[in-house]
Amino acid sequence: MSAAEDYQRLLKTRGIHLHGFGLPNIALEREDALVALELLRRAAIPILGGDVYFRRGDEIELAYANWHSDALPAEERAQYLRRTWDTTERYIRNFPPTSSDRVPIFTFVIPRSYGIAP
Repeated sequence: MSAAEDYQRLLKTRGIHLHGFGLPNIALEREDALVALELLRRAAIPILGGDVYFRRGDEIELAYANWHSDALPAEERAQYLRRTWDTTERYIRNFPPTSSDRVPIFTFVIPRSYGIAP
């Protein structure tokens, strides 16, 4: 099975569907988000950015936090890919911890051209 397929399986099995909150995304808790990052890295899929939400029991709150990685002028593709993954990893690892009743969850934005939709 490919890393991209493993990523989709992770979203299916560990993902937190935000559709019920009017959002077409699937979020992951911090540790699962880091696993997803590694799967996308292995599949050479860039992470354009992402959004953070808080889960409180069955409720979802917008955290008003996000990150993004735009390509820089004259940046080679390999450099850009590496930077998207490094930026994502730093952001997730450095996102402040919260109380156990308010858990940060993360969504990823990846190019539609890869055919992986939440």
